[in-house]
Amino acid sequence: MQHGGGVQAHRSHFAFPISWPSAAAFSSAGLLLFFLMPVRASAPNLDRPGQNPNTFVREILQHECAAQLQDHALWSYRETKHEDGNLNTYSVYQTSRGEIDRLVSINGHPLSSARAADEDARISKLLHHPREMRSAQRKAAEDGDRARNLLKMFPDAFLFQYDGKVGAFVRVAFRPNPQFHADTRPAQVFHHMEGTILLDPLDKRLIAIRGRLTSEVKFGYGLLGYLDPGGTFEVQQKEVSPGYWEVTLMHVDMRGKALFFKTIGAYEDERYTDFKRVPANTSPEQAAVLVRQNASGD
Repeated sequence: MQHGGGVQAHRSHFAFPISWPSAAAFSSAGLLLFFLMPVRASAPNLDRPGQNPNTFVREILQHECAAQLQDHALWSYRETKHEDGNLNTYSVYQTSRGEIDRLVSINGHPLSSARAADEDARISKLLHHPREMRSAQRKAAEDGDRARNLLKMFPDAFLFQYDGKVGAFVRVAFRPNPQFHADTRPAQVFHHMEGTILLDPLDKRLIAIRGRLTSEVKFGYGLLGYLDPGGTFEVQQKEVSPGYWEVTLMHVDMRGKALFFKTIGAYEDERYTDFKRVPANTSPEQAAVLVRQNASGD
């Protein structure tokens, strides 16, 4: 999530960065959002001959896609991220009309009186501009649509192989499927990416994705942009309350060029903690008060 706007759309949840290479695209990353109450199922017997990892992955990702459309829970949480050489911590409250975020500490130190006053002024100004809030909501919906389309492609874009277990979770390695035809620029990245996904076979949840670019990704034969090989990303999510899952870690490190000679880079290192349910009728104005109270008690 980008900060500095005061009022945001709902934080996108499970995510991996596959996006058209522009400065904005790299900072916001293509997002995959999924929520649903867990559906219990029998864990697959990985030692049984004939167990198809592609079918296993497809089943869980279909569940994740459906989850996005069926869970509308609102949360407050802490977000810690690296920005401009600092480790910044934000207090965030979601509402049905968007999110309110407030910077509460820099490198572990509370804000100065002047910086806190700047935060008050920023949030107050944006609360009086509902058009900006609606714009953020529309952008979030568009990001969600793009994310779902990418997630639906995932089982076709890759070939899968079981890669062991991590506790009760199943790790599956993925590599590009040479038969997959990418008809959009974001999907072209699939041909250059490999990694592992960690899956919960009982709750049918996607626990983590770790991937890297194995070769250069060129857009428009390199004239429109490219991504350097070696770029990596990692996203993790977990159950933060019975039946509810949220992203808890996102790390992205990619480099390249776009629009001929514009150097672009994406380095995101974000952690999300302290999740608490927010009543559905909470207003942005109320959320602004709550994040300020959180900042005072930081």
